[in-house]
Amino acid sequence: MKLTYRGAAYDYEPTPVDMTETGITGHYRGQAFQFAYPRHIPVPQPPGDYQYRGVAYHKTSTGAIESVAAPIAVLTPVVTPTAPVTPSPTGLTYRSVAASRLNLQREIAGKHRDNIHRRLQHRLEVARAKGDQALINELEREMEYTSR
Repeated sequence: MKLTYRGAAYDYEPTPVDMTETGITGHYRGQAFQFAYPRHIPVPQPPGDYQYRGVAYHKTSTGAIESVAAPIAVLTPVVTPTAPVTPSPTGLTYRSVAASRLNLQREIAGKHRDNIHRRLQHRLEVARAKGDQALINELEREMEYTSR
């Protein structure tokens, strides 16, 4: 079958599907029909090393699956000098993780405020260039509100 997609012509050969009858009959709008399902022939996976969702495994030539021990990642604890630290068996502390998360949130909020301020500055410059006094007044009020 000759098909074209976005100007590129190609030949399409549909894959034949081998259907298996189930022996179950049904009726739809007065017509009888036979239920059938496609016959799936499993393709064996060749032996080798594989990984599924980050878990490594090895498949042998007989089809057996053996687990592969992956190296355990070591986390470096984040310690803040102001918070008292009580290490856990893993070396991480709840306070150090919470403090680093709080610092990250503050940093992101600061960047967000800077981006809003920079965008308002640009809008204010454009309004001044156009001479739109009502928009200039509105943007100056918004600038005062965001600088708090």
